[in-house]
Amino acid sequence: MTQESILATTAQSGQAPRKFYGWTNVGLLFFLQFAASGFVYFAYSVVFPVMVETMDWNRGTASLAQSIALIMLGLAYPLTGYLLSRFGVKQAVTIGLLVMLSGLTLLVFAVTEIWQWVLVWGGVMGLSFALTGPICSQTAMISWFSIKRSTTIGIVMTGGALGGALAQPVLSTMMDQFDSWRAAWMIAAAMVVIALIAAQFIVNRPQDIGQFPDNVDPALAARDPLAGNLRPKTHRTDHDWTMKQVIRTPILYLVMLITLGYLATFFFLLNHGILHLTDSGLSGLEAASIMGITILGSGLARIPAGWLGDQFELRWTVFGSISLMIIGLSGFWLGQGVILLSIMGMVFGAGYGGLLVLGPVVTGNYFGERAFPIINSVLAPVMLPFAAAAPAGAGYIFEATGSYDIAFAAAIGLLITGLIAAFLLKPPATPD
Repeated sequence: MTQESILATTAQSGQAPRKFYGWTNVGLLFFLQFAASGFVYFAYSVVFPVMVETMDWNRGTASLAQSIALIMLGLAYPLTGYLLSRFGVKQAVTIGLLVMLSGLTLLVFAVTEIWQWVLVWGGVMGLSFALTGPICSQTAMISWFSIKRSTTIGIVMTGGALGGALAQPVLSTMMDQFDSWRAAWMIAAAMVVIALIAAQFIVNRPQDIGQFPDNVDPALAARDPLAGNLRPKTHRTDHDWTMKQVIRTPILYLVMLITLGYLATFFFLLNHGILHLTDSGLSGLEAASIMGITILGSGLARIPAGWLGDQFELRWTVFGSISLMIIGLSGFWLGQGVILLSIMGMVFGAGYGGLLVLGPVVTGNYFGERAFPIINSVLAPVMLPFAAAAPAGAGYIFEATGSYDIAFAAAIGLLITGLIAAFLLKPPATPD
């Protein structure tokens, strides 16, 4: 069958002939993650150590900023869920980018004391992370795609990792050149301005412009015997789950254990990874490069993980991703030498990147499009404060013991708990 005949058959079997805007949204949200996540959130890991050394701050106290930011992220998720449900993705991320730009402006021009740093990064930037975070892009992809849902979430989420991998050496070099950490936040602010312009072209849902998820009219596809390739290969709920029903299923709590494990572990390493490496004798540039490779590994794994999530049931891909994180974190802790540490960072990043894609897909596939933002907005305030304790906790562990050994051991224990939860993860039974 020729390409033309395939396209003709596809059009007759339920695909609209007009250009599908879903892929334009993929590109826009990819860049949004590249700028707001990559050059702002991930930039923290390379700028924070310079701020600590330059300002002679206590690591534990300075790390409170990140912990408060993560708590704020969780507490603000209900607001994000409300904005997504009431106004849509475009409006939510526009507000979030404006808040983020305000916070970066304060970092560049106003922050001189540690309490100011804690207030701005913890409060203002924490709020902006909630309003621009993955839940917004994931909500859009769940609305626009069903067949390729996991794959497109993987593509969009790759943007943040690629931005973060690029930001590590770029911002490190710029801080060295200008001999100021403020230069890094100025570059981040410029990226946010560009993202703010791009966000104005987002379309919230396919129904807003007369299109269908995946560009497939479900009524026509259901009548076409040749349309089997237009249906998902993995579980998708056909039940309209309510939050009361979701809370009653044990699958939700397995998902929470998995999410807590991989988020707390990554928050810890993002905050203290460079400090751990420089304490072990590496130069600042070597440490920043290894963290950049870790983030790059996260990015490179997201599209393959998304594709696998559309081909195989999610419990096995989640199990494999957690296993990679355990191996990588153990090597990052105990390994020596730039090459080995880079490999372990890549492995850890690949596992985290896979879970960053697959975790939300589990929620979307198991509980549905309408329940997705509600579940996240309800559970985030519960889970994120625990995950947020990791950066400050690890900082105080170092100040008390002179090493991060206890913190690494605790993080690996959390991941092992998540591994057991992944093994038990199955699609929930439809409520009566």
